[in-house]
Formats: sequence, structure tokens, C-alpha cells
Amino acid sequence: MRESLVLSSLSVVLIAVLLAPSVAAEGVNVLEMSDGYDKIEDASESVSFTWVIYNNDTGPYLVQAAAAMGLDGSGAYPHNIALSMNHNYSTLAPGQSGEIVLTVSADRTASSVDFPVYVNLTFTRMDAPEQVQLVSKTVHVHVIAMFESSGNRIFGTWENTLPAPFNSVEWSFVLTILMWVLIAAAIYFVIDPIIHKFTRKTRTDLDDRILEITRMPIFALIISFGLVDSLAILDISQTLHFTIMQIYEVGVVLIIAYTAYRIFDRVVIFYAQKWSAKTDTEIDDVLVPLLQKAGVMIIPSIGLVTVLSILGINVTLLIAGMGVIGLVVAFAVQQTLGNLFAGLQLLLDRPFKVGDLIELESGDVCEVRKIGLRSTTMYNTGDHEIIIVPNNDMVNKKVVNYSRPDRHRSMSCEIGVAYGTDLNKVKRSLLDVAMEHPDVIKEDGQMPYVRLARFSASSVDYKLWYWVDIKNMWRVASEVRQAVYDRFNKEGIEIPFPQSVVTFKNGVPQE
Repeated sequence: MRESLVLSSLSVVLIAVLLAPSVAAEGVNVLEMSDGYDKIEDASESVSFTWVIYNNDTGPYLVQAAAAMGLDGSGAYPHNIALSMNHNYSTLAPGQSGEIVLTVSADRTASSVDFPVYVNLTFTRMDAPEQVQLVSKTVHVHVIAMFESSGNRIFGTWENTLPAPFNSVEWSFVLTILMWVLIAAAIYFVIDPIIHKFTRKTRTDLDDRILEITRMPIFALIISFGLVDSLAILDISQTLHFTIMQIYEVGVVLIIAYTAYRIFDRVVIFYAQKWSAKTDTEIDDVLVPLLQKAGVMIIPSIGLVTVLSILGINVTLLIAGMGVIGLVVAFAVQQTLGNLFAGLQLLLDRPFKVGDLIELESGDVCEVRKIGLRSTTMYNTGDHEIIIVPNNDMVNKKVVNYSRPDRHRSMSCEIGVAYGTDLNKVKRSLLDVAMEHPDVIKEDGQMPYVRLARFSASSVDYKLWYWVDIKNMWRVASEVRQAVYDRFNKEGIEIPFPQSVVTFKNGVPQE
């Protein structure tokens, strides 16, 4: 029993002695969170390695991390590879933990390579600078190039077993290009005309238009793709291959943008114009040209942004700058934008339409000729002139529409007769004048009528009401007044003028 107790005590002491140097030497523990080997499947991507560090000592530590690439299999340092160490702290307090992340990034022009990366972590105890802990880690990275040579294979698939001299890599490249040209020519000259024969029998010409527009772009895309795809046969540098791919991608974007614009212009806009021509509203007649102008700006802009992205230019700042410029321009053209929205409001609310006769707040009576997005164009019927009014004024000021609810205008003719005149005769004469005029409307609800308006100082005033088409209202009003005057003269009805009656009483004038 006593011997067992002695042995146990000796064991505890021995373990404490063995562990004491280890604890003192490892003030910071480093735990690897990822495997020491990773693969970049496609150049232009990146991989990360993470280590968790923990301060299990009683004092703070200064943290320093560095990484360096080792030699690849050929005995050289890999090119177009970047290393970055990420840790957002420089000190580690007692009991504190954190992460250190190594990121290995490969450029698109990087070749296939396998190489080690050496990571050195240095932890210096801040209250005892002589106590320094060094930790070294090694990770291995394998990069697969974006462009790998397929070797002497036609189409990159079939081994070139042709007799000399056609069994070389150069001839494999030429033969592959020729086959791509034959494929493109077959689609352009054979398949496309066959499809076109079927589309001619359809009721609409939509499919014919799309085939006509896309025929040449498809041919160009096949030829360019065949050229780029055939480059895999040749053993060219990654930089040259990347440059050619950039040119190809820019060309594809330009072809697609051009094709998209032609489809937009010759299909979308074409059918929108046909549809707007069949409708009675003016809003589509204005919105279709607006849509066409928007397409002219939007489609090339998208193409330009895509091209800049392909060339590696950061378009975020460009877009943000364009947004700021847009705000400045919006403030500068605030009045124009107000007229624009007012024009849309006129087209949607439709208080008047083209051809309507309206009276402006100024008293001018005009015929509406055009309702634009910025202004309304009218013809002044009285002064024979064109008036252009900003849409803001048309929306915010009073406008009388003579063409609503129909094109009939209520007119009046007021005339006074002398006291003592047969009023029934006056009323009958006025109605006869209106009923005999050929342009005066005689319909239910719009028959001429006469009313005794007032007893004036020198006359009894009557008012004749009648309806007439607005295009004839000025002429008919004049003719009706002339006819009333002639009829009163014929009937012996006196039209008095203002007068005063003076009587004398005892030689003194009295009024």
C-alpha cells in the first residue's frame, strides 16, 4: 500500500516535470483548420488555409505572420500567383483566440503548377520580449491552368493519324479550323435556307425577321469560336492564350449587343409601331419613340459595361460616378423633367386629344395638333399661328375643351327691343331665325330656345340659345346675328339704343 502511494506520487511529479517545459515553451497554441493540400481547379480562383491560435499563457503576445512560396517541380518560383495573410489583430491577450488565414490566388494567365507555401508564425510575449515562440507550417497548392493544350488531336479529341506531313500539330490546327468553317457554311447556306422555307408559310413574319437578323451573327460566332477552340491544339503561352480569349469575349459581346439592338429595333419597335397605329390613344404614339430612344442608350451601355469588365476595368466606380452625374443633370433639367411627367399625365388623363378645340387661360381658342412629352403644339384659329405651350402650364392652368362632351357648342345671341313691342312676336321671330339656319342643330335636347333675359333701362332684353358644330360656331354666330337684325327690320321690331326721357313741369326740367 505504502509502495503504491510512493509510486503514484513519483508518477505525478514526473508528469509535472515533463509538462512544465512544454507549457512554458508553448504560450500560444496553433490549431490547423484545413488540410495542408488544396487545388485551384481553374486559374483566376483562389484557395484559403486557416489556423486558429489561442493564448493559454498569462501574458499578452505580439502576433506576426509571413508566407513565402517555394520552388515548383521545375526548380523555379511559380508566376502569376499571389499570397495574402489575413489577421485583423496584432496582439493576443491571455485567454483570447483568433484566426490566421492564408489565401493563395492564381491569375488567369497562370500555368499548371504544383508548389509549397511556407508559413512562419512568430509570437513574442510582450511583457517578456526574450520569450519568443516560432511556429512553421507548410501547405501545398496545385494550380490547373485555364488553357491546357490537347496536343496533336483534331478537334482536341481525335488523334491525328494522317500520313506525313499532315500528322503534325500545325496541320491538326488547320484541319480543325477548316472543319469549323464547313460547319458554319453548312448552317449559313444549307440549314438556314431550309428553315426559311418553313417560316415563309407561317402567318406572321416575326420568325422571318429573326432569322434574317441572326443569320450573319451566328455564322460569325461559329467561326470565332472555332478559331479560339482550335488554339487548344497549339502549345502557346498562357498570356497569349488569355489575350486571344479577351479579344474573343469582347467580339462576342459586340456581336450579341449588335444583334440584340437589331432585334429590338426591327422586331420589338416594328410591332409596337404597328400596334400603336391601330389604337385610338396618343400615349402609345409617344411612348414607342421614347422606348426606341431608351433602347439606343441602354443596349450599347450594357455592352460597354460588359466589355470593360472583360478587360479587367472596375466598373463599380464608373457606375457610381454616372449616378452622381445623373443626379446633377436631373437638378439641371428639373423644369424639363417636370414637363416630361406633365406630358405623361396629359397622355394618361386625356383632358383633350389631338384635333380637339380648346380655350386657354389667356382666352386663345386653339386646335390641338400634337401632344409631346415636353410641350403641346396648337394652332390658334383666330390669329392663324402655331402656339407651343410647356406641358406644366397645360396641367396646372385652366383649359376649356370645346370638343367635350361632344363637338356641339352652345351659342347665344342677346338683343334688346323697345318697351311696348309685342313680346310674343319677338320670341317667335328669334326662334324662326334659329330654325331656318341650316347649320343650327335641331336635335332632342339641343333645340333652339328663347328666354327673356332682363328689363333694362331702355329695352326689354331677350336671349336666343342654339347649338352648332364647333367648326362652324364663329361663322354661324355672325350669320345668326345678321339674320336677327334683318328679321326685326322686316317685322318692324325696334331695337332701341340707350336713351333718357326728360319731362317739363312748371317750366323746370324733370327726369
